[in-house]
Amino acid sequence: MNFIDKSEGDIIYASCIDNQLCYHVGIVYNDGIKKLVYHNHPEIKNKYGGTVCAENYEKFIKGRVLQRVIRTNAKNADILRVARKCRKEKWDSLFFNCEDFVLEVIEGHRRSNIRDVLKLVAIGVTTLMLL
Repeated sequence: MNFIDKSEGDIIYASCIDNQLCYHVGIVYNDGIKKLVYHNHPEIKNKYGGTVCAENYEKFIKGRVLQRVIRTNAKNADILRVARKCRKEKWDSLFFNCEDFVLEVIEGHRRSNIRDVLKLVAIGVTTLMLL
């Protein structure tokens, strides 16, 4: 599937740059003229000092491997609303990662499967250390 096939509100899962064991998430803004991927990235600052950004697909996917694309009912207006709301927020692994941003667009609240897995690993390691 190339970027031209991606529709408004599609969620893009791609590998992290230089790390195939994690993933990065973005959401497609496609109004028929502009096609962008909105995402929250720790190393990219927007003009408000936050880390939610919009890039063309080629820039978003550079150095990554596309893992999957999930269709959603999210609209461009939903993406822009959440992007504006979060424009000054900075990426944070515990409270505002890439998945938090995208799922706030889709579900209306933040949630992160990445963070949940890390919590389980931390609990497991702690439990093993206490045994």
